[in-house]
Amino acid sequence: MTDWRAILCACWLGLAGLSSAQSPTEPTEPTAHLVTYGQGSEVWEWFGHNALWLQDPSKGLDHTFSFGYFNINEAGFYRRFIQGEMSYFGTAVRADREFGFYRQADRSIRVQTLNLSQTQFDQLHGLLVNAIEPYPRYYSYDYFLANCSTWLRDLLDDTLDGALSRQFGDMPGAKSFRAHTYAQTQHQPWAQLGLMTLLGPAADQPIQAWDEAFLPAVLADQIGQVRVAGEPLLVADQWLYQPSEPLEASMGRGLWRALFLGLLLGGLIVWGGARKGWGSRLVQSLAVIGLSITGLVLIGMWAFTAHTVVAHNPGLALVHPLWVGLLPGLSQRVGSAMWWVCLATSILGALGWVVSGIWPHQDVMAFIIPSVVALLWVTRPSAAPDRLAGPAQAGG
Repeated sequence: MTDWRAILCACWLGLAGLSSAQSPTEPTEPTAHLVTYGQGSEVWEWFGHNALWLQDPSKGLDHTFSFGYFNINEAGFYRRFIQGEMSYFGTAVRADREFGFYRQADRSIRVQTLNLSQTQFDQLHGLLVNAIEPYPRYYSYDYFLANCSTWLRDLLDDTLDGALSRQFGDMPGAKSFRAHTYAQTQHQPWAQLGLMTLLGPAADQPIQAWDEAFLPAVLADQIGQVRVAGEPLLVADQWLYQPSEPLEASMGRGLWRALFLGLLLGGLIVWGGARKGWGSRLVQSLAVIGLSITGLVLIGMWAFTAHTVVAHNPGLALVHPLWVGLLPGLSQRVGSAMWWVCLATSILGALGWVVSGIWPHQDVMAFIIPSVVALLWVTRPSAAPDRLAGPAQAGG
């Protein structure tokens, strides 16, 4: 590896530190495989990764082709990443090196051998080469619509004359993009809660099974169902490696965990409001700043970035910059006016969630509502300290 050691996969994978390993098979004729890698512990590994592995002994071809890479050291990378202007590329790696990396990272390796004719193999190889060259050949990345897995899905579909899109294009998906994201982040509760807060209503729209193949594991399962000219597409399906310590998932605990934390924070706000002096002002200020900053992030992501999946976020009815009007030290008139505004938007947000059944996500509601209610309670106009209308007058 040279300067590309900093390259990370956005489905999300890094190839630094690859170690050598023997190829599990040595075919005598051109052979293509879909390789699916399991989740890893790092943030860019939570959704897994996949590759197409092509072997052709006559040409010395034994490489995996995959997509979703970027150079983190590129000038302006972080600014473009935040703005949603993400330019990524694909690459080819010796199979033994890539498998060695995943074994070392203790991530599963599933290999599915495809039943392709010589013509189809050559076509797939040509499509892959054209997709990555001249290297690096950049494309516009999207988490759900143009990631490492959707690239492989589309290239296989082209090679198979639309066999995948015909079968899965009109089939309703089992989950929405939000539900899939929620399931993939069970082992990271704070990241899960943050993603559920950021995602807008676009993530809740019904999708097709074709769209669900943005997840490498789903594409692997779908490939097993495909038939071409009456024959199964798969010749073999095997696990080359299974992790010694699979990721622990907290399935079914998200809502109760969010509710517990929300009640804990709400109770802290009420406790602080019952105290006098700096302790009360500190707790109230932290709550106000937290809600206001979250609202600013939602507005900024919607208005100033290309991340369309976070746009039109109705969570702004609950978390918004107007909460800053309840900061201690502001005049009673300003605080009272902002209190009524915050009360109205909070009721609107809660009622909208109950009536529509869409976002805000139930975990987000369970976490935010106790704090909102507590903050409204301790800052209610009737609880504000009395203020003298003018200077005190001495009695006669």
